[in-house]
Amino acid sequence: MSEQTDSVVSVSDVEKKKWSNNVWRYGAFKFFVDFQLWLPIWVIYLNETRGLSITEITFLDVPFWLLLIILEVPTGIVADRWGRKVSLCYGAFINAVAVLVFGLAGNIALLFISYSVWAVAWTLFSGADSAFVYDSLKAAGRRDEYQKIWGRVHSISLVAHVLGLVLGAPLAAITNLWFPIVVSAGLMLLAWVVSLTFKEPPRDEEPVSYRETILNAFNVVRSKPPVYTMMLFAGFVMAIAVSFSILAQPYLRIHHGIDIDIIGFLQVPGQLVGIFAALFAYRLVGLIGVGRTMLLLPVIVLVAAIGLGSFDNIWAFSFYPLTGLVFAMSFPVLSTYFNDRIPSASRATVLSIYQLTFSLFVALFEPVLGFLADSRGFPTAYMVAAIILAAGTPVLYIIWRRASSKEVLLEQEV
Repeated sequence: MSEQTDSVVSVSDVEKKKWSNNVWRYGAFKFFVDFQLWLPIWVIYLNETRGLSITEITFLDVPFWLLLIILEVPTGIVADRWGRKVSLCYGAFINAVAVLVFGLAGNIALLFISYSVWAVAWTLFSGADSAFVYDSLKAAGRRDEYQKIWGRVHSISLVAHVLGLVLGAPLAAITNLWFPIVVSAGLMLLAWVVSLTFKEPPRDEEPVSYRETILNAFNVVRSKPPVYTMMLFAGFVMAIAVSFSILAQPYLRIHHGIDIDIIGFLQVPGQLVGIFAALFAYRLVGLIGVGRTMLLLPVIVLVAAIGLGSFDNIWAFSFYPLTGLVFAMSFPVLSTYFNDRIPSASRATVLSIYQLTFSLFVALFEPVLGFLADSRGFPTAYMVAAIILAAGTPVLYIIWRRASSKEVLLEQEV
């Protein structure tokens, strides 16, 4: 009897170790996914090598974001129906192809193709990534560590970003603007190799049909007002932050004439701030709660937008690290908030619905800000971003807080 008990414990420990190994392997995967040498120069590449204006660059992003909207839920179902590992493997390989085509594209048609392929890859990642780590930790008996570990994963991502920024711009300066992009495709292939070592984590329910998966996911969102109201609020705030942060490179290069070889270094402080925030975001939530943390995010973005819009000199770029702070803080907080409220069988699909919401807002805001930067100047674009944020945030925050309060009352009654 004792031997049988020891055998069961031993097998259980071995299985738990396999699920725990998924976590550090995903960290290595995430490093190569985000160690991309095009990060500091991709907008400049489109402007100087491919001859696109800021307006054209931001409008070229519109089909990309629209494809994300169309593909988010179907590709989220791939992860829920056929496995998180499958989705991440295909995402990495397709992403490598997209980056290669982007770097070699000699005309607008090829750029559009690369953007389209890139959208497929991004949607295969979104939802599957956090669901993969969450389910792996849950299987290993470490679910309570998720918010802390997901913050660490994001800090790994930011370290990779820093390396990409520091190395990518100088490499472009001594070669050309497309060479770092092509090298990045090789780095993405390394991520694909790492993804082949993943072990698919178990889920609470068996996978169901494609149709049932999508219906279940939308039913989950519809039945949980705190989830869909948080999706609207967070998607709105983060879309504003992303939309005006895309102006960073042309702001430095076009508006202030900064040399390419140092542009990457000027973008590093934002990533360093983000690393610190990602590591300690879970502690902040523990101190002030999810509600106050989420209220803090749009306030930080608003300060950055007003600062960039009010001071038309290179020193105003010091406000940009605030956007890095917001991205890093939101990453573990939102992921934990959604994962704790979503059943395993629908997790990746529901998370994709959030990405869909976010993409829709970006598709609306980014071309507007790009057009304003081209026609009215960068300060005007930033001030308009601040106005949009100040007008929409209070309404969406109040709606989410009311839904959240009702959820707490219902739980207390039960």
